[in-house]
Amino acid sequence: MGTAIGVFAHVDAGKTTFCEALLYLSGAISEPGRVDHENTVMDFDKAEKRRGITIFSGVASFEYGGRVFYLIDTPGHTDFSGEAERALDALDAAILVVSAPDGVQSHTITLFRLLRGRNVPVYLFFNKLDQTGADVRGCLDDVREKLIPACFYLQAPGCLFSDDFFEWLCDRDDTLAEYYIEFGHAPDKERVLSRLGELIGSGAVCLACGGSALKHYGVAELMDILVQTLNERNQSGGVFAARVFKIIYDAKGQRITFLKCLSGELCVKDEIEYGSLREKIHEIRAYQGEGYTRREAMRAGDIAGVAGLTGAMPGMGLGACPDLPAPVIKPALKAAVICGAEPIENVVSALRRLEAGDPLLEVSFEPASREIEVRIMGRIQMEVIAEALNERHGLRIGFGPCRVIYKETVAAPVMGYGHYEPLRHYAEVHLRLEPNPRGGIAFDSELHVDRLGRQYQNLIKHFILERDHKGVLTGSSVTDVRFVLTNGAIHLKHTEGGDLREAAWRAARQGLSKAESVLLEPWYAFDIQTTRVYAGRILSDIARLHGEFDEPEISPAGVALIHGKGPVAEFMDYPTALLSLTGGSGAVSMRPLGYYPCRDAEKVIAALNYDKDGDKENTADSVFCSKGAGFLVKWHEAEQYMHLELT
Repeated sequence: MGTAIGVFAHVDAGKTTFCEALLYLSGAISEPGRVDHENTVMDFDKAEKRRGITIFSGVASFEYGGRVFYLIDTPGHTDFSGEAERALDALDAAILVVSAPDGVQSHTITLFRLLRGRNVPVYLFFNKLDQTGADVRGCLDDVREKLIPACFYLQAPGCLFSDDFFEWLCDRDDTLAEYYIEFGHAPDKERVLSRLGELIGSGAVCLACGGSALKHYGVAELMDILVQTLNERNQSGGVFAARVFKIIYDAKGQRITFLKCLSGELCVKDEIEYGSLREKIHEIRAYQGEGYTRREAMRAGDIAGVAGLTGAMPGMGLGACPDLPAPVIKPALKAAVICGAEPIENVVSALRRLEAGDPLLEVSFEPASREIEVRIMGRIQMEVIAEALNERHGLRIGFGPCRVIYKETVAAPVMGYGHYEPLRHYAEVHLRLEPNPRGGIAFDSELHVDRLGRQYQNLIKHFILERDHKGVLTGSSVTDVRFVLTNGAIHLKHTEGGDLREAAWRAARQGLSKAESVLLEPWYAFDIQTTRVYAGRILSDIARLHGEFDEPEISPAGVALIHGKGPVAEFMDYPTALLSLTGGSGAVSMRPLGYYPCRDAEKVIAALNYDKDGDKENTADSVFCSKGAGFLVKWHEAEQYMHLELT
């Protein structure tokens, strides 16, 4: 049974170097590669070699301590954090690499929160202890302040059984403390390790070790600690269950779906049903970086790429495994694709292939206007997309200016009413729309099943949650709204499922048309590191760009660290501006923070010039029936025609 571990880090913390050292020390490779030599096992894509960063999550396997491990090397750059988040779905544990000279950086915090949000056990490795400025105590204090207070730094695996460590553990766990009080000594080692594994798995405590991945010390010690303390999470036997976490197209254009098998077994020629598809597995591949070997089966704990699945997407569950909720990290920018002389259909097809591996791209194509648009995390990702289309498909494309992705919400509760009654159809739906801060789109019902059956209420819920509701200010997606079903009606003879869909969507749109809508814009959180001499100018710059900041942290060596946040519209190009401002000595790391009320809403609304009444695909109008024919009633007049009592 295999165990999947992912390696995560802020960019340039030494994550890929750590992976190479681990594969080398375990005997999986005969010689470790180096990022600067462009010969690492995990970063084999041309774009990764050129930039010296991980862009795509790589997979390899190795044996250590009598166990089989699957190693997933994830991107550290924020432009590719969606790829890192998708890898979470396959993990049994994670190693978070922290650069000891730099401490906990902004993206380190994001990654730790994502890992704990998915209940992935986390181990820390303080890397680059051989470099000037590395301070174990300072790094540990940084971790305890910014990530988790209950973190213990172990010099070696044997420290797991020291008195100091057991005393520290008892202070954080009543079970072990009560045992010690009752019997006057520690439990046996197996019991301590089992309980420690439970505490690590729940996120109550975290263990750290340190060293130098480049010089290969400390890596084996961390693995020894992990092997002893990580409890088994996979189930041998049972029915087949697997999670999709990655899609690629191989050199021959064949679609390969990467699965983590959670239980049961999958064999070549087995058939899988998912969605409306039933497809046969043609091939199972065990990958080692770019290369692979064929296998006849995969079992609980295994990670493999399979050929034969044409519609499976990252986050989807197969067999007895449920689908995952929507990803946490989402792009805040979009850009138009400029095809130049390239056939637009070929460009769309190639982008769809990239979208299969990265659903966050959300490629949109309007046949009427012949316009293509993609959602992106940042400019480096945009460059990688252009390079991928050129290298894999021979297509040369460009991009228009980056634009902010706005969203809309409601400021106060409002009722929405929808009626759909063309001839021989019937449905009416009443919804209350209310603010749902930081909660996305949610649905509740206050309607008793005696008034409308549970199956019909569930249909309405499905239709509300599946739709990307468009706001009335700019046509941007609606977020942070709770839709509450207050009333509804069907006709036993004439109602079909599609009638409830039309009535529900019209009710939602009618409510939005009446509501006090609020335009939202995305913000970044950022960390800026520079010399003290530039701190004042940078703070002035942040204020000029309508950002906010905390009091700068100034080190004895004169290094200034500035934590802040600001609107994406103002800060999307700030990394370049900062380099110019500081003569190349400043560095900034940014991560998506969320959506906040737009500072200049009127200007944005006027610029986007959205015609809410002309958007026929998102109509608020209702359809009623009179004298055997349906007729349209405008949204602002529809309430007086409703059949049910208004609330």
